[in-house]
Amino acid sequence: MNLKRIRTFLLVVKHRNFSTVAELLDISQPAVSKQIKTLEDELGVVLLHRDTIEPTEAGRLVYRKGKELLHAWDQLADECQGLQGELSGLLRIGTSTIPGSYLVPGMLREFRERYPRVEVRITVHDSDDVLRMLRDGLLEVGVVGKKPEDEQLIGHVIATDRLLLIGPTDSEEIDGFGDLKGLPFVFREEGSGTWQAVKESLQQWGGSVTELHNVAEVDSTEAVISLVEAGLGYSIVSDLAARPATRYGRIKVLAELPGTRNFYLTYPVSKQQHPAIIALVSLATES
Repeated sequence: MNLKRIRTFLLVVKHRNFSTVAELLDISQPAVSKQIKTLEDELGVVLLHRDTIEPTEAGRLVYRKGKELLHAWDQLADECQGLQGELSGLLRIGTSTIPGSYLVPGMLREFRERYPRVEVRITVHDSDDVLRMLRDGLLEVGVVGKKPEDEQLIGHVIATDRLLLIGPTDSEEIDGFGDLKGLPFVFREEGSGTWQAVKESLQQWGGSVTELHNVAEVDSTEAVISLVEAGLGYSIVSDLAARPATRYGRIKVLAELPGTRNFYLTYPVSKQQHPAIIALVSLATES
């Protein structure tokens, strides 16, 4: 039996949508349908009601047993890797934009120097998508600016950051939140860990995102900085991103918001014995 088909079936049952699963797996919708049909042919049963994408009675059994099968296989693969004298295999890492730009490159350079036989694949998404992909088994590790609240995930703090209010280089000084009302603001998208931290920090500063005048919403911190540099408005970004841009005279730091935020190295509970993850956690949390 092809484990890839089992994984695809589990995702279809979870998301109830062939198109969503095709996008997650980066394959075509017909390819998803073919995998499900082939699995049904192998087992000799119908697994899904095609009109509702609800599992049949047999589908519910395959979903339950399939999860157990994949978990057992992953554990077996991890234990076999642990028996090898040198770490090897594939580690799929998803990261949000800030750690992906400023934390992960250095960490992975050192990791690769220590464990050259481990193949690393990195993709960048917003924090919510990384956490979802970890739960769906599409990633082994995530590095995000949101604490995982899901009991299926483990998170280790690997860095602490601050949030800075930034504006164009000719901006006037800001004394408090009251000075921001009416100013044009560039927002990050809702799934961003940075923007979630901004909301919490503004509350400590006596304000709210809803009181800001939104003129643009973008999907990366670099896009935010570029728009602020161009004079479109103001924004709040990570210190890790703001400081380099300030050194090059692109923007002006106007205030430091109260509080700090953490970045987390996150992985599924089912992967806590994975030798490469254990090694990566050890490296990332070294003092």
